[in-house]
Amino acid sequence: MNAYKIYFAIMSCAALFIMTGCDLAMQPISEIGDGAFYKNAEEVNAAVVACYNGLQAPMKYEWMLTELRSDNSRLHTSATTSTDRTMQLDFDQSRVSATSEHVYNYWQAVYHNIARCNVVLMHLDAVEDTMLRKQYEAEVRLIRGYHYFNLVRLFGPVFIVDKRLDAVSARNYERSTVEQVYDFLIADMEYAAANLPRSYSEKEKGRLTQWVAKGLLAKVRMTRGQYDADTKNLLKDIIDNGGFSLMPTYAAVFDINNELNDEILFAIRYTSGGIGLGSPFGNWFAPLQSGASVINGGGNGYNYPTDDLVSAYSSLDTRRDVTLALDYTNERGQVVDRRYVTKFLSPVTLKDDGDKDWPVLRYADILLLYAEVLNETDGQEAALPYVNMTRQRAGLAALSAAQTANRHQMRMAIEKERRLELAYENQRWFDLIRTERVIEVMTEHWANENYYTTITEETGPIVLNENLILLPMPQKEIDIRLDITQNVGY
Repeated sequence: MNAYKIYFAIMSCAALFIMTGCDLAMQPISEIGDGAFYKNAEEVNAAVVACYNGLQAPMKYEWMLTELRSDNSRLHTSATTSTDRTMQLDFDQSRVSATSEHVYNYWQAVYHNIARCNVVLMHLDAVEDTMLRKQYEAEVRLIRGYHYFNLVRLFGPVFIVDKRLDAVSARNYERSTVEQVYDFLIADMEYAAANLPRSYSEKEKGRLTQWVAKGLLAKVRMTRGQYDADTKNLLKDIIDNGGFSLMPTYAAVFDINNELNDEILFAIRYTSGGIGLGSPFGNWFAPLQSGASVINGGGNGYNYPTDDLVSAYSSLDTRRDVTLALDYTNERGQVVDRRYVTKFLSPVTLKDDGDKDWPVLRYADILLLYAEVLNETDGQEAALPYVNMTRQRAGLAALSAAQTANRHQMRMAIEKERRLELAYENQRWFDLIRTERVIEVMTEHWANENYYTTITEETGPIVLNENLILLPMPQKEIDIRLDITQNVGY
């Protein structure tokens, strides 16, 4: 564990014990002396760091709401009676219910951390240093804006909560429109872009910078169809002035010994050691019934790679073996034909207590977003060098101008490159939504993936329509306030 992770864990644990949050369905925030606690910059900083830690809880479910709904992932087998796996099957086959515990748990975790951010914003007067006060405000507003960006893409109209709520106020809250949510989160991100530092000391490395804010703002603009000069300039600023670069190899990006490397703009940090801040994903994504052959404590077999994703990798592509494995050797020396995600594997002493971070925004992501914008604004020839940067790092030949002779061909090349480069980083579903290709791609996936043949023979074709792109509002929220409208289709 590096020095910053130790600091991160200690400060976060302190803040977690002192500060409590709420979501719209919970009781009011505890009155246990939080006003008395926030007396100086150090105490406010502890609360800010707790907001960083609050990013972990939604991640336990986000892969289901994104990767499992996409053509990257499925379950290993549909023959299960486990409640947990039955709910995962629902994500995989586009039949999610408003009563899904995983949907509610994600919703609850996100709003819990939004509440933490709002509590920090209430107590910033305790920070005397003006620049530091602005930094803390910018950090928590960017975290809050990031949460709302995910919420609006997954649920559409949601509740904008910008202050501390009691139970009565929560029950009287109305859903805001998609446009209102975007206006709110963009204001948070723009404030962060204007007030966050460009970098930090080594001890505080990993905190949010202005580059993260600009990268997320660019992604927001592209999600809204704003492929224009302003979006292009945000990305170009990061490329020209951010000081980031591609690591020499794809494996080096995910090296447990060099996590906050030159390619990482924003990562959700994890710390092993039995303190409640470890990553579960090494165990969750390792093969079911694999014992200690892949990772200590065994695996759950979640997030199983699809045939389609495996076949999309060239035999020369070095990213495949970093991202997934096709089999493993068990303790008896037998090769077991079972795929699993390897990207988040790291040695663990305790099950579900890994040390590997989860990247949210990488320089490769920025380069490919820039290529996507350039293709629309300046043409495919302008985009080509940026697509080839990640391809060549992966050991592949550069694409030629003849292979991307028009904008459509370049769009498809970028879409594929983003899929292979960012697989299992919760980007694929959002990419397909942004490019309005999710229904076409998923319909083709369900028709061609052999795994679904038996399922569709019994139940008919799996259908994804416009109404099912958004997730349902959690039923528990509707039960609290009966006049809250459900998303169409549920």
